[in-house]
Amino acid sequence: MTVVLFTLAIVAAVVSLGLRRLRRQRLRRTAAHRLGSSPERAIHVRSYGEMDEHLAQRWCFCGGYLERTGEGSRSAGDRQLRIARLQCLECEETDEVFFDTTEVLH
Repeated sequence: MTVVLFTLAIVAAVVSLGLRRLRRQRLRRTAAHRLGSSPERAIHVRSYGEMDEHLAQRWCFCGGYLERTGEGSRSAGDRQLRIARLQCLECEETDEVFFDTTEVLH
């Protein structure tokens, strides 16, 4: 009887870990397609304050808080992009958020 319970506990743990892994993969795929995830999906902003507001509301796919680690600029044809680099305080994944700052009011 003890062996059966022990086996069931191991099976339950393995299933739980597998489901967690599948959930993380699904969330990671969803995050890869959200607004700002690439230059083609850059978030249009008209002020740098809008950038700050958006970044304050953005969370990692794992649910953790994203801390800003740096920023940079890039030209893409006639568009000006600003890239915010972020790192999750929970899972330590890094992320970049792209903003189209072509129409930023100075």
